Amino acid sequence: MIGTTIQGFWHSCQLALVVSVLATSASAWGQAVWSVETPDLGKAQAEMVVQSEETGREMVGFVLPTAVDFFEVASRQVTASSEVWSLEVVAPGALGTCLYFDDFHLPGGAQVWFETPEGRYAETWIEGPVTSFENNDHRRWTNNEVPGDALVMRYEVPLGNIEPAALGICGVGFFARHQRFPAPWTSAEERGGSDACQVDVNCPEGDSWECEKDAVVKLRITQGGGIFLCSGSMINNTAQDCRQLMLSSFHCANDAEEDDWPFFKVQFNYEYYDCGGTSSINSRTRTGVIHLTDSDDMPNGQIDGSDFLLVEVEDPILDSWEPYFAGWDATGFNGHNGVGIHHPSGDRKKISSYSNPLINSNVYALGAHWRVTWVSTETSHGVTEGGSSGSPIFEENHRIIGTLSGGASFCDSPNSPDYYGKLSYHWDGANPIPVSMRLKAFLDPIESGEEVMDGSYRATDEGGNVTCDVFGACEATAVEERFLSGLAVMPNPTVGQVSVVCPEGFQVVRVQWFDALGRPLGEESGARFDGQLDLSAWGSGIRYVTVTTTQGQSTTRKVVVQ
Repeated sequence: MIGTTIQGFWHSCQLALVVSVLATSASAWGQAVWSVETPDLGKAQAEMVVQSEETGREMVGFVLPTAVDFFEVASRQVTASSEVWSLEVVAPGALGTCLYFDDFHLPGGAQVWFETPEGRYAETWIEGPVTSFENNDHRRWTNNEVPGDALVMRYEVPLGNIEPAALGICGVGFFARHQRFPAPWTSAEERGGSDACQVDVNCPEGDSWECEKDAVVKLRITQGGGIFLCSGSMINNTAQDCRQLMLSSFHCANDAEEDDWPFFKVQFNYEYYDCGGTSSINSRTRTGVIHLTDSDDMPNGQIDGSDFLLVEVEDPILDSWEPYFAGWDATGFNGHNGVGIHHPSGDRKKISSYSNPLINSNVYALGAHWRVTWVSTETSHGVTEGGSSGSPIFEENHRIIGTLSGGASFCDSPNSPDYYGKLSYHWDGANPIPVSMRLKAFLDPIESGEEVMDGSYRATDEGGNVTCDVFGACEATAVEERFLSGLAVMPNPTVGQVSVVCPEGFQVVRVQWFDALGRPLGEESGARFDGQLDLSAWGSGIRYVTVTTTQGQSTTRKVVVQ
């Protein structure tokens, strides 16, 4: 539950009755400025820390309810070709802001931008163009958080477009923790990010997890007036139909009501280009999910089961986002080594590694969780943080065997354990839910009886049917660390030619390459392979190169062809 500092700020957009407007004015250049009443930042931050500790999910802000038609408060200009509306929204003291819409519809040809005010930072932060692609049946939507205490919303539509637009604002997001400002930063708080020991997923530790990392997503969840961060993963099912299923933890959204799910944001590809980098891959988001099932195991606010949540991403995920639908193992296999991939404190994607079998734990419920202790690796000693909750843990065969509920690991205590709800317990364990609502019913919809499933990219078969049965680009196999650290596929990026160099003691028996959806493009094996590949014949884009040795070691590297 939300504490007294923020209680009552938000029930649902449909019930928002208070317009928290301090002033509506115009800037020197004629742009409308709308200021909203905000709480004391220090008190808000203190309350959020308490809520994060009590709920086990990272609270970063809350929603100030309002009821405003954008077109009634924005300024309007007409150019030779278009009609432009703009509004600066100011939330004094906020570290970040966003807008919530309970009546959102864009006509074809219209575009919306959200950005920092001109001149506020060395580089203007911009989200957009937002188009009619974001329209949905329930007409609810929210943008990504804009750094700082002000955002500019701009709407542009070609002259003569008669289709009506709807931009009804029902709330202003007030972010007070874990926000990231445009560089150069003026303080450590503005830089934001997770703790220093965390390992970027594109460091060497992630080299053999190129596919699985594409399944992991950042979550922004709005419930009970609060805004929270968690992680999750897209997941495959035995129908292999690429249904947009996303697995996380129940405690991330255990207070969510029907009106909250449309504002659930799922962010794909939020990661740095390289290890320790500062430039991010162009991430994409979908707003709105359909709640399918959960463990329903928090009767007193405390986890009393395996703590899982399954939702369906409501609107289409584009192939260009490279969504990967992760595999899973529901047999109770505890894994001998593997990784957790997650978004600590809402940061870019990170990876933590373990090298010993997971241990059965009764920390929440009898036999419902795995206990894991992370190990130091080449780059650092990855752990978890708030915001990591709901993230998957993978075993050596690259399948999910659990989802993060909580734990004690942090950078100053990296050897303290974390606890993952067992996928086998999600599957058919003693959570207080009907058999028809256990995870098995959704991940095995064809009742195949299978308890092990490999992951896949999305593909289209000869009949035009969308399938998730392309496994070749991400083979399930144990990989020796010495092989991983010594293997090189370079240059990357490339114009087409790459060299594959194996470490001493390993001999290549087969090299395969695949397109961005995991479909096979070519293969060379044995004596025919001279260490050189030419990927230029298939044009530019993402390619996956899978290298297999005579010893049975196999791993996949992502290569960008320019």
